[in-house]
Amino acid sequence: MKLKPIKDKKKITTLFEKGRIINGENLSIRVHKFKGEEQGYVISVPKKNFPIAVNRNLLKRRLRSVLARVPANKDGVSFFLIYLSKQVVSSEKLKKELIGLIEKL
Repeated sequence: MKLKPIKDKKKITTLFEKGRIINGENLSIRVHKFKGEEQGYVISVPKKNFPIAVNRNLLKRRLRSVLARVPANKDGVSFFLIYLSKQVVSSEKLKKELIGLIEKL
């Protein structure tokens, strides 16, 4: 099953408020299971840490590509990815960390 971006503000709010938090070195993931729905994701790279939009967009693209390569989990499990580091990290390091965090589920 393919992950799709979540664009509904109510779902994003629910995911942020009720989601279980799993922290890593560079990423924080909030996970919530919506009943009977497809998997989804939200990616956040804080403007406070990366004031230049080029760097924020680079990290968002890297996270999207890593999410596409990670095997899908259970139905209805959605992710809110928050990038915590103040430095740009390679795709391989992000992939290893994301796989490790998803395995903690």
